[in-house]
Amino acid sequence: MAYTTVAKPKSHFDVKTFQGSSSTKTISGVGFKPDMVWIKDRTGANKWGCYDSNRGVQKWLILSENYSQNGVTDITATSTSLASFTSDGFTVSAMSAQPINNTNGNQFLTYMWKANGGSTSSNDASATSVGTIDSIYQANTTAGFSIVTYTGTGSAGTLKHGLSVKPKCIIVKRVNAAEGWEVYHGDDGLVSDPQTDYFEINTDAGVADSADRWNDTAPTTAVFSIGTHAGVNTNGSTYIAYVFAETKGFSNFGTYHGITDNANGPFVYTGFRPAMVIVKRRDGTESWIIQTIAGTKIVKDNSQGRQGNLIEQKMFLNLGDAENSGGGDVDFYSNGFKPRDTDGVHNWTDYKYVYIAFAEHPVVGTNGTVGLAF
Repeated sequence: MAYTTVAKPKSHFDVKTFQGSSSTKTISGVGFKPDMVWIKDRTGANKWGCYDSNRGVQKWLILSENYSQNGVTDITATSTSLASFTSDGFTVSAMSAQPINNTNGNQFLTYMWKANGGSTSSNDASATSVGTIDSIYQANTTAGFSIVTYTGTGSAGTLKHGLSVKPKCIIVKRVNAAEGWEVYHGDDGLVSDPQTDYFEINTDAGVADSADRWNDTAPTTAVFSIGTHAGVNTNGSTYIAYVFAETKGFSNFGTYHGITDNANGPFVYTGFRPAMVIVKRRDGTESWIIQTIAGTKIVKDNSQGRQGNLIEQKMFLNLGDAENSGGGDVDFYSNGFKPRDTDGVHNWTDYKYVYIAFAEHPVVGTNGTVGLAF
């Protein structure tokens, strides 16, 4: 039985920590050239930085805010951004302005995804008859991740994503003006028509129903649809889309119900030992909680020490708060995860949740290696 289609998850997604220096610093040993990087200060209340190779290293967005890339609070100078994507990581600059991603002595957490090494393709929709809006994209078809840039038309349309399979999750951000981070989560375990709904990463609001985000149309193996809302499609505005397909043994996008008001929540099967899990309450107001294998105890020499399968540390995508261990505990197992707290953010009776998970190791690798719990 095949348990994974990805031989080595860490060749496509990785999580690392580093200690800030307030000067140029290179993070290495990643195993691939990253195309999207998220960085967050674990120690201080500084904002999330989001970088990708479609837009370029000196341009960033803040996950927890609706800011534009080039708005009054956005700075694209080298001294306050990434300096480069390297063959096995990235170089971060001094970061003296928000998002502050390199403070001397602080601990930072970084998430990295591989698309196509920064090599993009252009899709002329009128020439290829794939989609109705021109786009530039780079795709990793093995892991199911692509980055798409496009200019809005103001009319509902479709965009080529380059994955050749149906996406399960799409995140869109307007680049040249302030708009929210629009999220499509395509799991139909709780509803039959997820394409009618949207979330926003920068808020704690539950799901909302509107055709103006995804045009009430599910993605196909070739394209995804956008409506007319300014967050996804204003005429002449520029946008970035991060597109994920579910890939066996590597990524999983699902739903679950909270089942109990005590510290024994539901077991959620992913088919792999998670490296990272994001959970959002679907039917109400709660923050986007993000937890990871790297979110473990920092020992006195600033190295990482795992604490078994219990993950106590957490952060929130929609907030700039420092990492903390106050509630939200979760167990990471060889084949999934289990909330271990009476916390509405990821477990409360009859609350409905969506999640996004990426693997550290599949249940059984392509070489027959069994993934173990910690």
